[in-house]
Amino acid sequence: MLSMILVVVVLAVFLSFGSLRLFSIRKMEKGEKRDALVLSIVGGKLRQILKICKVELSVDGLDRIPEKEAVLFIGNHRSYFDIVVAYSILPRPTGFISKKEIAKIPNIELWMRELHCLFLDRENLKQNLQVIIEAIKQVKAGISMWIYPEGTRTRGESELDLGEFKAGSFKIAEKSGCKIVPVAMINTRRIMEEDFPRLHSAKVYVQFGKPIDLAELSEEDRKNIAEYTRERIREMLAELKEKEAKELSETV
Repeated sequence: MLSMILVVVVLAVFLSFGSLRLFSIRKMEKGEKRDALVLSIVGGKLRQILKICKVELSVDGLDRIPEKEAVLFIGNHRSYFDIVVAYSILPRPTGFISKKEIAKIPNIELWMRELHCLFLDRENLKQNLQVIIEAIKQVKAGISMWIYPEGTRTRGESELDLGEFKAGSFKIAEKSGCKIVPVAMINTRRIMEEDFPRLHSAKVYVQFGKPIDLAELSEEDRKNIAEYTRERIREMLAELKEKEAKELSETV
């Protein structure tokens, strides 16, 4: 319970007094310098939280992320800590498409909007469409976006059990022309959801896959891009599970 208490205190202090820092940041001209500063502040705070929770990260494939173009990150989703891990390692500003309930946490919406995050109302199809349109605009403006096409956290026993990937999520890549970067994570659920409200240490494995260029796919694969990407991520998850099993066997 001590880890949970410390995390709550860190977040409460940051969201309370960090608003003063955010006020000064908002006086800066919008652009790369401001975005980089916000990512540095948020990423640093989230790395502190991971340290409190004694989370070890094994990250592969950061060098596969195109350096000078915005992309659409597509990931599997099992824990709130997926976003914590992502923002602790992302090399440049990226907006997440999140459910609107997250924005109800005091002051968190202000920081997330500075990070170019967008909020979905899953009960409002018209609003969902507007969010996708805004995400397309942001990608065209050079801001990468990250979306979980399953729509919610999956709770299956096996991390290979992925929910359906909603095709609408991929309109961002189709309409903007950006590449899709598949991302696989395992063990984030062990940190909190498996024994809430206790927090547990874990080794989290993250893999960024080879970017998917829609223009290079066959017509059939482009037509079924949601399922194509889903299978790529499932393969990556299997590779991570094998890597974890190998490391565990070597320590015995």
